[in-house]
Amino acid sequence: MTHAREVAKYYRWLDRLEWMRQMRGRTGNAAQPVHRALRNPDGGEPSPLVLHRLMLNGLALPPSPRVLDAGCGYGASMLDMAPELGGDWLGISLSEVQVKRGMEEVAARGLAGRVRLAVASYDAPLTGAFDWIFGIESLIHSPDPMATIHNLAQALAPGGALMVVDDMPEEGLSPQQAADVALFKRCWRCPVAPSRAGWLRAFAAAGLVLSHETDFTALTIPRPAAELAPMMAARARQARWKRLLGLGYRSEADLGGMMLETLLASGVIRYRMLVARRA
Repeated sequence: MTHAREVAKYYRWLDRLEWMRQMRGRTGNAAQPVHRALRNPDGGEPSPLVLHRLMLNGLALPPSPRVLDAGCGYGASMLDMAPELGGDWLGISLSEVQVKRGMEEVAARGLAGRVRLAVASYDAPLTGAFDWIFGIESLIHSPDPMATIHNLAQALAPGGALMVVDDMPEEGLSPQQAADVALFKRCWRCPVAPSRAGWLRAFAAAGLVLSHETDFTALTIPRPAAELAPMMAARARQARWKRLLGLGYRSEADLGGMMLETLLASGVIRYRMLVARRA
């Protein structure tokens, strides 16, 4: 529970800083996914919404599916997909602020009764049976991915799909590459960050069978290393002194994000989607 409290505090600080940006007239993210934008393989502008269409490729769902977004943020993925797919949607987050803002957006879009958010951990027992459970850039925060996947698998209906979309380090890294991955993990509160093989072992241990997978790394949009390097150095300096005051969350989040861009560009981390089903 200590790690869960730290993750909740981390997102509470990030939301507070996002609110401050909104007060300055900048766009907030309550109605937008907080996961990254991807290039659109069908043309058009890069957008976080591109991922949703890609997630649905090859995903067979029953009419009016029961869906769980495990680590839903503000619920924006559900708000985008639920009107098209119908069904009953539940999103869970450790952040009370995210849930509050998300439910306000649910009401504003007239989706109350079809989409709801709740404060809960994806490691706590879940009630009900879901046809589709997904985690977008969220399960990477798990301190025990084996236990997390086992818990989510218990909530799948027969034939249900469990989808993980996340950053997955490659194996066999050099000492420097491993150190860079460790920095990313620390800044983003990701104690384990399994490789593809690690997630597959967790699926197998939970009695799930891999259905299909896609590597989205080529669709990510990392900035050039020459542009990122000086900004990373500045953020690292800020994070060191701010951490002493308990104010380093934004600087660390930025530093972790830029390190992730570097690791994606070099192929040390791959952005993958893995989909497994209960037999």
